[in-house]
Order: sequence, then C-alpha cells, then structure tokens
Amino acid sequence: MNYNFKKTSQPLLFGLSMLAGIGLILMISVLFVGAFVTEPQGNLLLFLFLGGLGFLILGIVGWVAVVQPFKHFDDINQPLDDGHGHSTEHAIAPSEDHAVAAADSHAAHH
Repeated sequence: MNYNFKKTSQPLLFGLSMLAGIGLILMISVLFVGAFVTEPQGNLLLFLFLGGLGFLILGIVGWVAVVQPFKHFDDINQPLDDGHGHSTEHAIAPSEDHAVAAADSHAAHH
C-alpha cells in the first residue's frame, strides 16, 4: 500500500476543505463585524453570511459525496488485516523458562 499523508495529496479533498473553511471564516467574520457596526448594513452582512453558509454547506456536502464515509465504515471491534499474514490473534502466555518465581531472590533490602 502507498500512503501519502501530505495535506495536498488529494487536491479535491483539499479544495473542499478550503471551501468549507473559508465559508466558516466568512460567517464568523460577518458575525464579529455585525456586532460592532452601528449603521444598519443588514443586507450586505446578510448576503455575506449566507455566502459563507453556502460555502460551508458546499464543502461538507462535497466531502460527503467524495469520501462517502457511510460506505467505508470502520468497525473498531473488528481488527483490520494488516497484510502481514498474521490474521489470527496470539494469546499472551508466558513460557515457564522465562517466568520469575514470586518473592524468590528479589527481596527488598532495607
């Protein structure tokens, strides 16, 4: 398997995340400006907020359409095969040769 963990390794997903992020930043900025503006700029702020909301929704819907997380659901109770041929679980059972006798020669010295 080839894993590439660079942020821009998948340009479509990177673009969708940028779109959603810009929308969120625009919405927060409009709310911040709207709290301090004394003159009624209602229509401009409303259109900017709705534009940011549209960007956020487009980014999220686009991500869901591309990634389809509902089809690739990972059940954490079922271990994935790692491709090394060790699909069976190994029991942890210490061998008698390596076992240390309890309270044998490791007594504390005061």
